[in-house]
Amino acid sequence: MVSRPVVLDTNFLLVPFQFKIDILKELDFLVDVSHRFVVSSRTVEELKTIGRAIGKDGMAARLALKMLEANRERIDIIESDSEVDDWIVAYASGNKAIVCTNDSELRRRLKRAGVKVAAMKSRSKVGFV
Repeated sequence: MVSRPVVLDTNFLLVPFQFKIDILKELDFLVDVSHRFVVSSRTVEELKTIGRAIGKDGMAARLALKMLEANRERIDIIESDSEVDDWIVAYASGNKAIVCTNDSELRRRLKRAGVKVAAMKSRSKVGFV
């Protein structure tokens, strides 16, 4: 059986620190088909850049990078040269992926492209939007 890709956007990877929830566990519960998590290499670069900052954002990005490392057997990092949002829209459209993002503009673009989107529904819940 082929796994459905679930793309994690940069801002979504900051959620565990901000809201103290396990996004991978929440998504495993929400996505009721075989799935595999996917992240753009540019997303990892963004996290590293944010992670150099002092303060909450920097701490959130460092935690996100640790989470990616700790779960590397279930998260694919795909090389990309394009801007993150453009890559997400193209990848998700071409691979019938589900995208996890809290970025309202990106969500609008994905909806127009017919892509299924998950986001924070409340401070403790992830759901489809």
